[in-house]
Amino acid sequence: MMGLMDSFDEIKSSALKELANIGISHVATAIGEIARERISISVPEFNTFTKKEFVNTKLQQQVGAYFTVEGISELTETIILFQKQDAYELMNKFVNTYQDTAIDSTKLSSDEKESIFLEITTVISAAYFSAVDAMFNLKTNCGIPVINFENGQLHDFICKRMRNDEAVSIKASFVAEHSKIKGEVFLIPDLNTINMFFNAIGVT
Repeated sequence: MMGLMDSFDEIKSSALKELANIGISHVATAIGEIARERISISVPEFNTFTKKEFVNTKLQQQVGAYFTVEGISELTETIILFQKQDAYELMNKFVNTYQDTAIDSTKLSSDEKESIFLEITTVISAAYFSAVDAMFNLKTNCGIPVINFENGQLHDFICKRMRNDEAVSIKASFVAEHSKIKGEVFLIPDLNTINMFFNAIGVT
């Protein structure tokens, strides 16, 4: 794994962070429209990891969505994570914004909660990869997110679905200015995808 890390010099690392920055900027816009407030984003973090390391050290949240991205590589994966209370608040705002109805999502049935959370993560993934498509002239197709909301076993949920045993992760975080809703997006591309990104922007 260190060989892979060593192959990314400062220029390549910066290019990967810029890729994540463009994607998360679109995510911030989408979430800002849902929450009706300004969304701040972090500087993307670039790391290599094993699946075990990721599951044991990166998963600090309670709920999440996992999906693969066709049109880039079958091994390109994305994970979206929230604390459950933040997810509930975002769900309330989502329904209020798009259905003009005030709800308390904590009182919904499991199916209703998962349906709304699925819609939100679908919006987030579409926003992220529309930016990637525009930057690299791609036509990606995000798979329907597989979500973990009610059963509480996020570690097992992610571990069973991740295809990359060793990989690169590009993490970007966002937080709402007033409500303080926080979330994280992990882009986990395989090496072929990374090389495709580099070739597209002329980084060798």
